[in-house]
Amino acid sequence: MLVSDTGSVYAFGKDNFRGAELVDDAPIQITTPKVVESLKGVFVVQAAIGGYFSAVLSREGRVYTFSWGKAERLGHSSDPSDVEPRLLSGLEDVPVAYISAGNCYLLMLAYQPNGM
Repeated sequence: MLVSDTGSVYAFGKDNFRGAELVDDAPIQITTPKVVESLKGVFVVQAAIGGYFSAVLSREGRVYTFSWGKAERLGHSSDPSDVEPRLLSGLEDVPVAYISAGNCYLLMLAYQPNGM
């Protein structure tokens, strides 16, 4: 993924998780970065890619996750393969300053605006 200086997010690479769009069970290879339309209106400052998911951080300190969310692994009570970015519920009032992702985790550095 790419994040532009205007807060737009672009995605490219293998698209293994959009089952309805797979042709002969082969993943789609996206070679040209395409804007993530569902994040329009959200000014993104950082993106992180995990094993089977992606996360973005907005300038307001909100975290959105999406991609292969089997068994509610993305923190949403939604469809198992939720490819649309969704705000992590329960964290709406927690300002996050930084995110980092690994194979099976998402680390979020939160802060208190008035100190610790």
